[in-house]
Amino acid sequence: MRISHSGDGCGDTWPLCHGQLIPEAERGKTWVEYGHRLMSGIYGLVVIYFWWVARKLYPQGHYARKAAVATLIFTISEALLGAKLVLFGLVTTNDTPYRAFIMALHQINSFLLTGSVALTYAAALITEDLRVPTTQDRRYRLMPWVIVIIGITGAWASLSNSLFPTDNLFQGLLDDFSSESHFLVRLRGFHPVLALLGGGSLALFFWLKAQTTESLLVQKRSVQMSLLLIAGILFGIATLLLHAPVWMKIVHLALAHTIWVVLLQWVFFIRSNKLT
Repeated sequence: MRISHSGDGCGDTWPLCHGQLIPEAERGKTWVEYGHRLMSGIYGLVVIYFWWVARKLYPQGHYARKAAVATLIFTISEALLGAKLVLFGLVTTNDTPYRAFIMALHQINSFLLTGSVALTYAAALITEDLRVPTTQDRRYRLMPWVIVIIGITGAWASLSNSLFPTDNLFQGLLDDFSSESHFLVRLRGFHPVLALLGGGSLALFFWLKAQTTESLLVQKRSVQMSLLLIAGILFGIATLLLHAPVWMKIVHLALAHTIWVVLLQWVFFIRSNKLT
C-alpha cells in the first residue's frame, strides 16, 4: 500500500470504499486499496475460525490456545491501525511525526500478529499440555526485541525512501546526516546501522550456539537461523545499493517476517526444552 501510494485509494472512508461496498472507480490505486481491505476481511474470518478451532482442540491455559487468542486480538488491532491511517489522512505524501509514530505501531503490531500465528503452530506441534516455557534464560527473551527495533527503523526507512527517493547513493548518505534534511531522511540511516550491528550480532550468536551445543537439532536450527540472518543483511545491502526497487522492498519485508517467525519458534522450543 505504501509503496504504490495507494493508501488514499478509497478516500477517507473506512471500512467502505468511497462510501460504497463495491467501488465504482477506474483509478488503479482504488482497486489496490479495495483489494487490500477485501483480503484483510477474508483473513479476519479465517482468524476467527482459527481461534474457534484452538478453543475446541486445546484445554484452557494451553500455550496454543493463548497464542490463538493473541492472534485474534492483534488482527483486530491491525485493522484499527489501518483504519486510523486512512481516517486521519496518514497516507500518500503525509510526512508528519504522527505518521511515523503510527507506522512504528503498525510494524510492531504486524510482528506481533505473525509471531502469534507462528507460536500457535509451534505449540500445536507439542502433544503434551504445554502451559509455560521452562527455561528462563534472559538472553532468549531479549533477542526478539532486537528484531522489533530493526523492524521499526526499517518501517521509517521505507517511508522515507517512498516520500524522499534519491537516485544518488552518495547524495542520499549526505542527506542522512544533514541538519537541514527532513526528520524522516535523518531517521532512515539508523536502519542499516542497526541491521548490521543487531542482525550481525544475532547471526554470530547462533553460529557460536551451533558450534557449542551437543544437540544435533539445536545445531541444525541455529545454523539455519544464522544463515537466514546473513541472507537478510546481504539482501538489505543489495536493496540499498540498487535504490530499493519495488520487488526488492517486498522481498526484504518478507525476509524480515521470516526471520522474525523462525527466531520466535527457535526461542519458544529452546525455552520449553523441546529442541533436544
